[in-house]
This record gives sequence, structure tokens and C-alpha cells, in this order.
Amino acid sequence: MTTIGVIYKKEDKLIAGTARQVIKELEGKGYTLDLNKAKFVITLGGDGTILRAARLLAENKIPILSIHMGGLGFMAEIELHKLDEALALVKKGKFTIDERMMMEAQVGGRKMTALNDIVICKSGIARVIKLELKGVAEYTADGMIFSTATGSTAYNLSAGGPILTPESKSIVVSAICPHSISNRSIVMDGPIDVVLNRGKETLLTADGQHMVPLREGQKIRIQTSELKARFIRLRGARFFERIKEAFGFGPNV
Repeated sequence: MTTIGVIYKKEDKLIAGTARQVIKELEGKGYTLDLNKAKFVITLGGDGTILRAARLLAENKIPILSIHMGGLGFMAEIELHKLDEALALVKKGKFTIDERMMMEAQVGGRKMTALNDIVICKSGIARVIKLELKGVAEYTADGMIFSTATGSTAYNLSAGGPILTPESKSIVVSAICPHSISNRSIVMDGPIDVVLNRGKETLLTADGQHMVPLREGQKIRIQTSELKARFIRLRGARFFERIKEAFGFGPNV
């Protein structure tokens, strides 16, 4: 008997109702539902639900089978109607594990972990902020995005940053609305030390879900994490296929 877990967006009544029905059906098929002892976890929701689950499960190395029930769903593996088929494949061992790099920000004695990105930005209508990347450059901008390869197709892409392939271990640094057209995105490997030189009402957010206020003069270290997010993949490597589906990337052939 296999023990699995289910994580879903409880705030969404439609998704929550569907999740309760899925749980009932899983129990009827003989699965035991226990998040703490799960061999893998099913997520129901959009990319936000997947990000939350990834942070929650990374320490115990529990893989995620993600079901698309939300917005764009770029990170999701399957649609809900394919769940039975997916479970049969997992049971037969016909899947691969996709490990994704995570990152962390250390600030004020606190550590925040993210799968997509760490963002430093002004809140509300506060003025622009000034950031210094030690040994690199100073920036005057609305904010700064520090992105993993997974997050390179999210906020970073909207800000004009490059796409990294999933196996990349680098961090993309992209300014948000910089005051100089010479401030292009850069790709870095080592720990990044950042100082907030100017910026009242400034926040640091992890995956857009956890946040901490920053003060002027605050020092932040951003680096890769020892933790990794693990995803169950049933269809093999199809990264650029998904990029084309979601964003219309690449030539039509």
C-alpha cells in the first residue's frame, strides 16, 4: 500500500472541492494519505501551489506530481483527467525525477528559500531604490530579481531577462525598470552580496509568497541552496516544447 500526500490551494473553493473528491477516490483505490510519510505528493493548483509545495517538501526530498488546476500552469506535469494514467505509470516505475536547484537569501539572521526567485522591490508608490552588488555594479531601479533556472521563465522573463535551461546552476540577476539602459541582466554562479543603499518601504520576497521588510544599509547574501526541488516527470525532457506552448518561443516549423 502506497502512502502519498495531497497539497492544494485551499483558498480556491473549486480546487478545494476537487481536491476532496480526489482524496476520496485515492483512498478508494487503496492509497494511504499522510503528508509526513508520503513517497510522493500530488499538487492541485497553479504554479503558486507548486512553489509552496516545493519549499515544504525539499528538505525531506519528497517528489511532486503536479496537476494543473489554475492559471498558466507552466510548471505542471499533467491535467486532472490524466491522473489515473499517471498513477499507473508511477506504480510501474515509468517516470524520471527532475531535480531543480533552489536558492536562498540570508538577511538579518533569517534564511528564506525559493525555487523561482528572490526579489527586492519597493512597496506601494515608494521611490526607486539603490542597490549595490558587491564587486559588480550599483543599480538605481524599481527593484532587482535574483532568479534560478526554474524562475528564469517567470518574473525574470517579464523583466527582459534570459531563459536558462533547467539543469543550469547559475543565478540570473535582472533589474526591474532600471534608470540606465546599460543595466542588462547578468548570470552569476557564486554567492551574491547585496547592499540596500537607499530605499524606504522596501521588501525582500521569496517566490512572491514569503516576505521580509528591509532597511537602508541592510546587507543580503543570495546563493544557491543545498536543498533541491524534485518533480516526477512522465513525458521526458520537453522544456523547449513547453516554452513554445506557453510563450510562442522559437520558429514555427
